Formats: sequence, C-alpha cells, structure tokens
Amino acid sequence: MPLLDRVVRRIHDEHCRFRLSDDEVKDIEDMVLHLVKDLLPGRLLNDSGGRYSIAEVIEAGSYFEQTKIQLPNEFDFMLAVDQLSGEESIFLSEGCKPGYAHVRVTEPQIWDTTSSDDDPERRFEIALLQFNMYVRESLKLLLLEPLRGRFGQLEIKEIVVRGKPFKAFSHVQTLTLLYSELRCTDTVEPGTTLLYERLSTEQKTDIEVCVDLMSCCHLPLSAFKNILPEKCFENEALAANGCHVVLKSCESNSCVESQGKCRLISYTKTEQGCMKRLDVSWKVAYRMLKWLFQYTGVLEVDTYKIKTAVLHCSSVRGQGEAVPVGEGLIAILRVLRKSAFSDNLPGYFNPSLNVWSVRPCYHYLVKYEMIFLLKLFTNIQKCRDEGQNEDVYLDAINAWIYSFCSHAVEISKMAKTSTSRLEQFNWQGNAFLDILKDTEPALKNNVVFSWIPFQLKCHVLCDVFKVLSSLFMEKIVSWLRLNIPLL
Repeated sequence: MPLLDRVVRRIHDEHCRFRLSDDEVKDIEDMVLHLVKDLLPGRLLNDSGGRYSIAEVIEAGSYFEQTKIQLPNEFDFMLAVDQLSGEESIFLSEGCKPGYAHVRVTEPQIWDTTSSDDDPERRFEIALLQFNMYVRESLKLLLLEPLRGRFGQLEIKEIVVRGKPFKAFSHVQTLTLLYSELRCTDTVEPGTTLLYERLSTEQKTDIEVCVDLMSCCHLPLSAFKNILPEKCFENEALAANGCHVVLKSCESNSCVESQGKCRLISYTKTEQGCMKRLDVSWKVAYRMLKWLFQYTGVLEVDTYKIKTAVLHCSSVRGQGEAVPVGEGLIAILRVLRKSAFSDNLPGYFNPSLNVWSVRPCYHYLVKYEMIFLLKLFTNIQKCRDEGQNEDVYLDAINAWIYSFCSHAVEISKMAKTSTSRLEQFNWQGNAFLDILKDTEPALKNNVVFSWIPFQLKCHVLCDVFKVLSSLFMEKIVSWLRLNIPLL
C-alpha cells in the first residue's frame, strides 16, 4: 500500500472511527429512527387536530451519509410538511441570491393563526413556525418515558430552537437526548432473555445525542423552472427527487430590510444519495479531512465546503468508482486550494451558488492553510519508500494541529475587529508565520518536508508585494482624480 494511503488510513482508524461498539451504534440509530419516523408523524397529526401532517421524513447529515466521525451523537432530519408540499399549495419566485426563492402560500385558510394583514410570504413563515411548535410539543409528550433499546435507553434532556430556547424564528430545532446503557439487575425473572451484557463495575458516562429537525416544503423540480439554472434540470436524480425549501433566509441586505425574505432551496435528498454511492475511499478521505479541519474550524472551512469538493472530485471519476485514498485526498485539497485563491466554490447541484463563504479577515490564513496541507500530503505521496514508519509523517501533522490550536484564541479575535485591508493582511500573515515557526522544527526533522517552511514564506512574501502594490495603485488613481481635471 502506498505510504500516503497508509498515513491517511492510520489517521482515520485512530481518530475518525466511532468510539462505541457496532451494537451500541445500531441501538442508538434504531431508537432515533423509531422516534422520528414511526412515532412522531402519528402523534403530530393527532396533537395538531389534523391541521398538520408529515409528508416525508428525509434522512440528512453525516451520520446517514456514513461520514460521521468519532461518536454517533448527531442525527439530522428534514420534515416535509404535507400541507405545504406541492405546486397547488406554494408559489415560488426568484430570490435575491442564487439558490434562494421567495415562497408564497396559496391556501392560507388552513392556518388559524394568520391574519388578513399577513402577506403570503409571511403566512409561509407562520405556518412552518406553528408546525415546529407542534413538533416540539409532540416530542415532549412522546418522551415522557425513556425509549428503550436492546443495549441502552434514550431520555430527553431538552428541546430548543437551534440552541436558543427564546428564539422562535429559527429554521432548526434540536432535541437533545441522553443515551445510557442498560444495566442488569441481580435478580432476573425466570424465562427472561437478556439482550444485553452485564457491565463492569466501571461507570460509563452518558452520551448526549442531538437530533436536528428542519421543517420544509417539498416541490417537484418543475416548480423551480425560472429559478434554478438549466444544468439543474439535466440531473436525473434531482428531477426524480425534486427540491425542498426551508425557512433559512439569505441574510442579504435586501432580505434583512424586507418583510418578504427569500428562502434556501435544499437538494438534501439527492445529495444523500450521491454521498451513499461514493466509494469507501472517498469517504475515508472526507472523514480524515473533517477531523483535521475541526481543529481549524475558526477559519470557516466547514464540512459542507469539504463535501462539495468531494462531490466535484468524485463526479470526475464516477462516484461509485474506487480510487486510492491518497489520490482522492490530494484531489479534494486541490479543489479547496483553488477555492481559497478564487473565493469561489460552485455548488455541486447548482453551479450558480457559491458555497465558499470565508470572511476577508480569514482569507489569507485559509489560503496558506490549503497550500501547507497540499504540500505536506503531496510530498508524502512522492515518497517511494514503502517501508517507512508513518510516525515521522504524523509528527508533522500533529505539530501543525498543536501550533494552530495554541494560536486559536488570537485568530478568533480577528473577526471582532473592523480594520483596513492592510491591517487584516498583516494580522493574518503574522499569525500564519507564528504557526509556521512553531511547526518548523517538526518539518525540518524530515527531509521530505524540509523545504516547506521556505516555500510558504515565499508565498507570504508574494502576497506582501501584491497587497502593497494594490494599495499603492489605488492611491495613485485617487491622487490623479483629485489633481488632474477632466478633459
């Protein structure tokens, strides 16, 4: 096996695998699915007096994509509201940003909380918020007693709106459950079959399991004819699954100032299918990058950006096609580096949507991070000594992580200070050079990485000239405008 593949798989096996047995993972999954798919729809229909029902429960998020790392403690679902799904219930128009749409309710009479003063867009928001309220109350009633599985049980801790109990106008509600293992008692009734083993005397800590529920409406792809680009309609899976619209608004200035906010168009169901079909090597590379970037999360390179890069790379080779895990990793990092330079990463299903949203205060740090990681793993890939111990290469990766974490507080403060472009560059450049200085000894201990510090300093120096030249030219243009009259 190539050296880079061994390094990536070792990181994956040590840091990304679930820290629970397969039986416990399956037990948690079964209980959560039973709650959300089997119990919730009937209870909600009853509690709402038939006003609301769930048309479909869509599995979403990394657990169901088989890319979750470390613990099975987050489950994401989308709840399609039956009364809001279909072109006869909803009218769509183009939003103020690509990937968003204005949504209007065509049959407002089914909701008794709307008033004649509410416009059709406001009625859509009110309807979903009322649906969310019924979901929360139904879940509380369903969990008056813990859910019991084969090896453990789930009991409710709280249910909040995106972690903020008093913020009613959010598009996600989070149910937090506590998973604890069942314990055998000393006395067991005759004829009882135990489906779990006696635990050791060592007490195990309960695990918090978060279930995120996002309400939405479902519409066929034809309803988005004048909203989505033509390329979307060429995707057979998207045509079969349609799209969903959620409450999340685009937060642009025009939306903030307007009462009628445009809402995010979601491709989750089709996206899930693509991720599940990926060859396991792509998933290993993806999980490894998720683990690595969680330490630099302040830089806003979130999992959705990585996933979009994975989908772009895998589509070139064929999503079900096998690929050496090291090659897959390098391909993903190249896409991320290109995006860091251009500040653009087209959406996989909607190329008019830019999913690369990194603030200027982190632009250069993200750019240097991508250059560093690509150089690091490319150099390992070039090493042909298959018998080398992976530890010497892992030392450099760990040194990078430790160094970044030691500067994380300083880096996070950059977003809180409004400064000029030159000051932002100075802060980011100096922060990166400090991180590189701490990492340099580990890099120079290995001849494969010895030139990386010098190469990265050259990148920073090039940006110094670019930034200063740009500012100098701006000043010249400004001076000419003030001192030379128009002819």
